Amino acid sequence: MEAKACKLICLLIFFAFITQGYGCDRFSLTLTQSKTGKMVKNKPEWEVRVKNPCTCVFFDIQLSCADFKSVTTIDSSVLSKTGDVCLLMNGQRLDGEEEYVFKYVWDTIFNFKIADSTIACS
Repeated sequence: MEAKACKLICLLIFFAFITQGYGCDRFSLTLTQSKTGKMVKNKPEWEVRVKNPCTCVFFDIQLSCADFKSVTTIDSSVLSKTGDVCLLMNGQRLDGEEEYVFKYVWDTIFNFKIADSTIACS
């Protein structure tokens, strides 16, 4: 019986840490894309959402973006490309439970992936 109680207490402590943001790591960010329904120069507009599901803060968020193209210009403060990596929001912070959205226009969806990020938990 004592072993079961100990396991239960350990499990509760583990879940308490996760809900406090300690279960997050630098790759906890999620990235989703969808068509907006808008057409620009006969090409679909795509919306990219980068969400921080944690209570921690992320910054210096980098996306893999080799061969990325857009018919519309994307401001460098939104997405700046260096080689095969794009820096999101000039490296600024993405607070906990927030998301950042940007759009691009191209024939097909681009396969963005989170390449790297820095996390700070207080």
